[in-house]
Amino acid sequence: MDIIICTSFIVMAAVVYADVNPYTRALNMRPWQSMQGYVMVRPGAYIFYWFYYADGTRDGAERKPLIIWIQGGPGLAASGIANFAEIGPLNMDWQPRNHTWVKGRNVLLIDHPVGTGFSYVEDKSLLVKTDQEAAIDLSKTIKAFFRTHKGFRKTPTYIFGQSYGGKLCPRLGFYLHTAIERKRLKMNFKGIGIGSGFVDPKESILVYPEFLYNMGVIDQTTYLKGISIAKKMCSHIDKREYITAGKWDTVLFKILTEESGMEINFNNINQVSPYPALDLLEQKINMYVKPTLISTVNQSLEWKYISEEAFQSLNGNFLVPSIKFLEMLLNQTNLKISVYNGNLDVVTPLAGASNWVHKLKWHGAQDFKNAKRSKIRGNRNGFFKETKQLSFWWVFGSGHWVPEDNSEAMEHILEHIMSDDL
Repeated sequence: MDIIICTSFIVMAAVVYADVNPYTRALNMRPWQSMQGYVMVRPGAYIFYWFYYADGTRDGAERKPLIIWIQGGPGLAASGIANFAEIGPLNMDWQPRNHTWVKGRNVLLIDHPVGTGFSYVEDKSLLVKTDQEAAIDLSKTIKAFFRTHKGFRKTPTYIFGQSYGGKLCPRLGFYLHTAIERKRLKMNFKGIGIGSGFVDPKESILVYPEFLYNMGVIDQTTYLKGISIAKKMCSHIDKREYITAGKWDTVLFKILTEESGMEINFNNINQVSPYPALDLLEQKINMYVKPTLISTVNQSLEWKYISEEAFQSLNGNFLVPSIKFLEMLLNQTNLKISVYNGNLDVVTPLAGASNWVHKLKWHGAQDFKNAKRSKIRGNRNGFFKETKQLSFWWVFGSGHWVPEDNSEAMEHILEHIMSDDL
């Protein structure tokens, strides 16, 4: 596999653009040393990554944990959304983020699948069509990173995936674990975080109508109609008729949105639509961030917060579960696994996540079912329970993007899964 690594230190770029660029002006106030590059995962297919050194400096970074972030969508760009809307050092207004994950931790953001964000393909036929292809590309990217940055091979490393990224995490984790066992990858792999994960689409979608009905968003007629359609969809999923199931899923989404009588923010039922802010972020990244990456990114490439082409290319695999990979990890490895979900999330409702987690077939299943819940640190932030290496977190006051909606609870989750390394 050919690898292209191009570095660009944003601290240096800040000096050049500071007078006219509000993004680099913000970086001058508090430099965060980072590095960007590309990996050619297949001929003509290139994945972009953005790596932040812990605490904004290379000094001693290898001795601090490393988080590899897998964004959802599929097709949402981590270089913008995770970076500026959730966990990076600056928010979408270029202000310092107090709860950035880069404090005390290295963070590797990956624009995936190919065709997303700053990642690109030379031919549309190279877009991935299955979760397997997506996970293989991610695995190649991670392998390339550790081959190039040998100093991080012993660094405690965790994979965190959100939404569709959370669905890919069990498969990706299994691929990485297998590569490590076969001595094809040198990586100190310690655990997986699955946030708002679409791990078992059937369980998530089954509770859509009830969640919206209980919240008063739809009336009883729409609720009963929605339940009927959801059951039809799940019947096709059980038969592995994913294309047909996807068509019913589209019908369900259309009915719920049209008959609700309001605009539903599926990310967070209590918040306004995030799309105007993301549209503005798209403009800002093309205008202010992309020029600072001139030594790495082709300036003619237009950054979008979501790749519709990448999304549509995976359409046939959208409802394929990844439960079996999670069960294999629980039964065959010592990896710590934390699953967390917000109670205001419509995309992956909390009840659905709780349902599939409690149905997992693994050696600790009965103990997990009987385990008592503890309170998440802070005031009314929710609950969690754990057995052996698995923990599940009910996060209150949060929608689909837990790191941004409830940063206090998220910090507890991070500290819990990394407790052996802090």
